[in-house]
Amino acid sequence: MLRILGSRIDEVSFPEAVARIREFLFEPRAHHVITGNTLMLLDAETDPQLQAILEKADLVVPESSGVYWASRRLGQPLKEFIPGIDLLLALCKVAVELKQPIYLLGAKEGVAQAAAKTLAANFSGLTIGGAAHGYFTAAETPVVLERIAACRPAFLFVGMSVPGQEKWIAQHLQNTSAGVVMGVGGSFDVLAGRLRRAPAWMRVLGIEWLYRLIQEPWRWRRIARLPIFAFKVIFTSK
Repeated sequence: MLRILGSRIDEVSFPEAVARIREFLFEPRAHHVITGNTLMLLDAETDPQLQAILEKADLVVPESSGVYWASRRLGQPLKEFIPGIDLLLALCKVAVELKQPIYLLGAKEGVAQAAAKTLAANFSGLTIGGAAHGYFTAAETPVVLERIAACRPAFLFVGMSVPGQEKWIAQHLQNTSAGVVMGVGGSFDVLAGRLRRAPAWMRVLGIEWLYRLIQEPWRWRRIARLPIFAFKVIFTSK
């Protein structure tokens, strides 16, 4: 286990993460998997609730190139970083193999449904237990949880903003009747075709965030925080 800015990141490769998550499905409780990125770790520095959630999670995978860079700077290099959307796709293969359903929750009206259609088309035999938007009220939450629990999904993918999705998952984890619940941020928008994913060469270089910024310029305030993360890592590594 590695600590970056005081928060936990598990030292796993992509195959190791998939194997461990697969094992979770054979245990009699819901498991929280977090895709940890730079902005999440920065938020956790000043958000004790988020830091506690990271600490308690069953697995925190290194999701971004910034986390990978930080591990090297701190002298504890990770094997690789694991983009959340790639992990989602790998887990869909596991769901097909085990003949278990998945459930998609999050994004705007119609986006999760469109993402579900894409996944069903790409993974023959994949069972979609349900797909619903993430714009529901606290009063509507019991009904949302009831619908999810009714299909007992192997994987519940939650596409909301960070850290909101992690706090929602932590609060309702055991009421989902899912094997694994994982926050996937904006992955539904990519799968639905609302956003394009960065070309492979940009992903290899770890600058997928730049392609996202070009498509969604309003994100510049979030992206502007990345140098703060880098400065803090450099400071703590001295």
